[in-house]
Formats: sequence, C-alpha cells, structure tokens
Amino acid sequence: MTPLLSAEAMRAADAFAIEDLGLPSRVLMESAGRAAADRIADAFGPLAEKTVAIFCGKGNNGGDGLVVARRLHARGAGHVRVMTTSGDRSDDTAANARLLEVLRDETDADRLSLAPFDDPDALDTPAPADVHVDALLGTGLTSELREPVASLVSWINQQPPPTAALDVPTGLQSDTGAVLGEAVRADLTVTMGARKTGLAMRAGPAHAGRVTVAEIGIPAFALHGPAAEGRDGCAFLTTDAAVRGWLPERTHEAHKYRVGLALVVGGAPGMAGAAVMSSSAAARAGAGYVVCACPAGAQETVNAHLPSVPTTPLPPRHEGGGELDARAALDALAGSLEKAGGLLVGPGLGQAEGTARFVRLLLEETDVPAVIDADGLNALAGQRDAWFEKHSRRRWVLTPHAGEFARLADEDDPDLSDRLRVAQAYAQRWQCALVLKGFPSVAAGPEGRAYVCGTGNPSLATAGTGDVLAGLTTGLLAQDVEPLRAAAGAFHLGGAAADRLAASRAGRTLLAPDLVGELPSLLHERFA
Repeated sequence: MTPLLSAEAMRAADAFAIEDLGLPSRVLMESAGRAAADRIADAFGPLAEKTVAIFCGKGNNGGDGLVVARRLHARGAGHVRVMTTSGDRSDDTAANARLLEVLRDETDADRLSLAPFDDPDALDTPAPADVHVDALLGTGLTSELREPVASLVSWINQQPPPTAALDVPTGLQSDTGAVLGEAVRADLTVTMGARKTGLAMRAGPAHAGRVTVAEIGIPAFALHGPAAEGRDGCAFLTTDAAVRGWLPERTHEAHKYRVGLALVVGGAPGMAGAAVMSSSAAARAGAGYVVCACPAGAQETVNAHLPSVPTTPLPPRHEGGGELDARAALDALAGSLEKAGGLLVGPGLGQAEGTARFVRLLLEETDVPAVIDADGLNALAGQRDAWFEKHSRRRWVLTPHAGEFARLADEDDPDLSDRLRVAQAYAQRWQCALVLKGFPSVAAGPEGRAYVCGTGNPSLATAGTGDVLAGLTTGLLAQDVEPLRAAAGAFHLGGAAADRLAASRAGRTLLAPDLVGELPSLLHERFA
C-alpha cells in the first residue's frame, strides 16, 4: 500500500522519528538530500558537463536543497549553482549553508557557487543551467506565493526542462493539490518519506511530473499509520498489488451462486443502456450470476443486448408508463434479493415519484450490500443525515458526481476543493462508503479510511463510465469484497482499463463499453 499523507501527518511522523526514536533532525535532512541527489542524477545524468541550478528557501526544504547541492558536487556535476532566498534560516538549514560555504572556499569555486537571490534578472547569465532544482518551500504553503518567491517560480517555469522539485513543487498546496498563484512545473518530484496527498489531487499530477519517494529513515509503520487510521486528509493510493490481493479466488468447488449473485436495478425506457453497461461490468468483475431488474417497458431492449443476463420486469404504476409501482416492484425482486450478494440501484432508472419511493423502500427493507448510483442517488436527495445513518448500516456505497453530491448534502454549491476530506467527513456522517467521482476518484469509509485512485486518465471523461464503475463495484460486492475495498478496487480497475486503451489508441475516442471489453485481458495481464 502507498500512503498519502497530509502536511500535518508528515510533521507528526518527523517529530516521532526525532523525539521518540532519537533520530537527529540533521540526519533526516542529510538522508533526504542524499536520496534526492541520487534520484536527480539517475534521472538527468550524467552531470559531469552540466550546470545544476538549485533554488533554496530558508526552511528545511531549502536545507534539503543545500544537501543536494553538496552531494551533486561530490558526484562530479560540472557546476552547482545555489541561489538562496533571504531571511533567518532554520538551524539545520543554516548548518548546511555553512558547510557548503566551507566546501566552496576550500575547493574549486568554479564548480560550486552560493549566492543570495535578488531578482529574476540576476538569474540570466551567459551560462544557463541544464537542470533546475526547486527547494524553496516544500509542504508549508497555505496562502498565495509572495515575492520574491513568486517571481522566482515564474522564472523557473520559463526555463527549458528538466526541473526537479523536492517534496512538493513550490506553489502547490501539499494537502489539496491546489495551485496558490503559480506553481513550479516539475518533470520529477522527489518527495520525502511518503507521498503528500496533494501530489495526487487536482493540479498535483500535472505539476509534480514523475513522483518518487525518498526513504529517509522514518519507519514504515509511522508513515502508514495515519492512512490506516483514517486520519483527516490522509489516504492510500490504490496499487495493482493491493487490488490483486482483494480479488477473490475461485475454488474448484465454485458454482455460479457461490461465486456471487449481483442484482442490477435500472434501465428505464430510453435509458436501458445504463443498466446494460452496469450488468456487463458486474459480470466481468467476476460475479457468477447477474440479474438485471428493469422497468417492464425496457425489458425487451435489455434482453437484446444481454443474452447471458436474465431480466426481471418491474411493474409500472400506470399501464405503459415508466413510473414504478413501489410495492409491486419490490415484491418482484423478492426471489433475487434473497440470493443476492450485491445490489446496484439507479443507473438509468428514472426520477418519477413512484420510482423514487420504490428506491427508498427497497433500501429500507433489504440488508443486501448496495451500490447507489445515478437515479438511486437522486431518490435519496433531501433525506436527513439520520436517515442515511439508520438505513446504510455500513453496507452502502454511494457514488455521486459533484452535482449529485450537492443534492445529497443539500448544498447549492458545496466546496469540493478538498474532495478527500469531504469524502471522509460525509462517509462518517452517513455511515457508508462514499465515492466522489472525478480525476482522481476518492473513496472513504465510515471509520475515515480512504483511497485515492492510482490509475486512469482524462479519456474517462465520457458518458457511461460511471455506470461501468457502479457495475464493477457491485460485481465485487457480490463476491463478498467489503464495500470500501469494492469501491476502490472498482475505480482502480476501471482506470487501469482506460490506461491500457489509451496506450494503443486515441483517448478521446473511448466509449464506456470499451472499458468492459478491456477487462478480460487486463485482469489476465495484471491481476491474475
């Protein structure tokens, strides 16, 4: 598992290593700088004929940069040019600055220079740098950049690549991935100890480039603990290895009902495709038996597209209409509900009052673990927190996009700038697993543990991918995967399928059913 830590959690891990384990802070800084120098040299070397410009702030991030300068000089870089911002340095940073000054004075000054930063014009020299290293601020930024750092960031972004950032690109908020004014666009980010949450969120991936984690001596349990405990703003980034371990194996004694029955409820006339995609995805996720329950008027269409999936017609309130008769529809599901291991409610179901009443009645009366998506979510809009907590009983997965979440939370314009913390807060309020769809999608459970999707690309921004995600989640639920892992595993698989498709064709051409078709090969290659 790959932990994502908030700035506060990372500071706590640092403090634990220093105060409880007795690791001197200077040693942690030395380890961070040494590891970063190695990664930079590996990525952009050989450096023997190159000039490396390193921009160091006055805090510990700047201290890491000073160690990088010393280490790259020792590795034979052609010239290491260090530019520092003014102000009182932290103790460890000041000590490393003095050490670098001694090294400069006692060795060949033509290969090592150390000077204060005044203004961008002073940076335009006859010998431009070949590599730039951002060690200005790290994780401490909470407001927009101020001068002179703002101008320096703008100047760095105008230089030819490559650029490396230490810990977090300057200008990027380390918890949310928001850009505060302007942020360094790095080709490589060497982050210390553990990935910071903001590197995976919002603008983080675009500004961080390739992210690599430098091991600096803090024990793994201290870094995994905040994510495992569900601490605010901390999560796990999904990986193939983790998801592979969640997928159930079939024994020789397996049969279709023991493997898991998935019940998909959706697909009103005109929207039958949503139920078709969800049902197909549930089957491809490994459910042994999938039943699609749809309004009677859509049954023929669904049957035509799903020859391997039996259908159950849901009675309308009025002959020939799309609105469901709530009690009669629930009675029609009795046999399937008795055997189902996973239930999906909502894709293309419709929003008529009788249909919404059916959704609420179904969720109140069944104990089957359920995924609630699309029109299923619309049917729950306006319900109080107490209603969710009473009926969810930690067995629901809610999968809203931003608009659906606003209706569920009864907020006109909810602040989703920190989607991870929002998901954690509402999952605990509603006592369910909550997926906030986006790029990346995040999922949180009732105890606060959360996952951020580690796969996917912008090709997923097309109609129907949410129906596939809901079906994948339901297929995993039906196989007795617990709700939060089912949700995280589903969006990881869906994103991985999109990545596999984008590797061989134009991403903008992706259609949601393509993801379902990609799953057999993907599961064989990466998740067997």
